[in-house]
Amino acid sequence: MNILLVDDDAGSLLGMKFAIEMMGYACDDCLSPLEAIEKYLPERHDVAVIDYQMPSLNGFEVLQKMRIKNPALKAIIISGCINIKVETEGQPYILLKKPLGDDFFQALKEIEISSMGVNK
Repeated sequence: MNILLVDDDAGSLLGMKFAIEMMGYACDDCLSPLEAIEKYLPERHDVAVIDYQMPSLNGFEVLQKMRIKNPALKAIIISGCINIKVETEGQPYILLKKPLGDDFFQALKEIEISSMGVNK
């Protein structure tokens, strides 16, 4: 499974990328929301992990633009402050609070399992 990781905080990005790669996943990273939108390739990236609070565009806006290329893109939105007023039930993304822990890795595993046997 190949993950596109987006966070404007270089330290967080590096730490998350390391953890994701230690789990055996491939991971491309972006420090900028605009870079992520440009870099996202539906044939390459299975999941997008996107920080919510970033300059120029928030995580939901980034996801919306990526889904122009692939409406079925699976995504995890992460945030240091979960004061985001949004209903996540029934929505096509997962919302998790930083710092990331077991819930993040469990979400990746569930996405991987749900994607098995599905051709891109």
